Amino acid sequence: MSQGPNVARGPAGPRAGDARAAGKQERRERLYDAALALFREQGYEQTTVDQIARRAGLAKGTFFNYFPTKDAILRYMGEREIGRLGAAGMLGGSASAVANLKRFMAALAGSLEADRALVKLIFDKGVTVPELLIGNAGGFSIRPAASLMIRRAQKLREINPLLDPDVLADTLDALYLQQLVRWCNTEVAYPLGERMTGMLDLLLLGIAERPTPAP
Repeated sequence: MSQGPNVARGPAGPRAGDARAAGKQERRERLYDAALALFREQGYEQTTVDQIARRAGLAKGTFFNYFPTKDAILRYMGEREIGRLGAAGMLGGSASAVANLKRFMAALAGSLEADRALVKLIFDKGVTVPELLIGNAGGFSIRPAASLMIRRAQKLREINPLLDPDVLADTLDALYLQQLVRWCNTEVAYPLGERMTGMLDLLLLGIAERPTPAP
């Protein structure tokens, strides 16, 4: 009996999808790591997309499959780090949402302090490309993560539930970015973590839930 034509079959759908997603993320991270290394070595303006792709061992066209512009690398840096720390903060071991928010801010400050020169470069660039920093889509905005943690704190009545959580998240985001801009523009860096902690403590003092006084 003659055999019919061989039909190539791909791997099972979900597994194939997982493998493709993992491959895409691996290439994105290679481009990201290569870009940051070059920014540190020779500066942002001096680094080209060609150089980034070559350092990552990928074709130039591949770069644009993951990042529409070179600026998008800087934005991704913020999204990546704040997303990671925000998830850790929301899933933190403490039953207190406020304690998790404090831990998130302290960890973020530590991460930024560890690479001040690169953070300064990003904030200098943010003057001309403000979408890197501000608004819901800003790569270094903490608003989305802060909003979730503030809402959880309100449910636990650690923060006054009558206050608008979006306004509180906007306020915290603005204070955080203001502190970062100041820190980036000082010749001698001061401990950012201490400044962030003091700022957050002051804000929390004003918005904490208070017992209703007895009539």
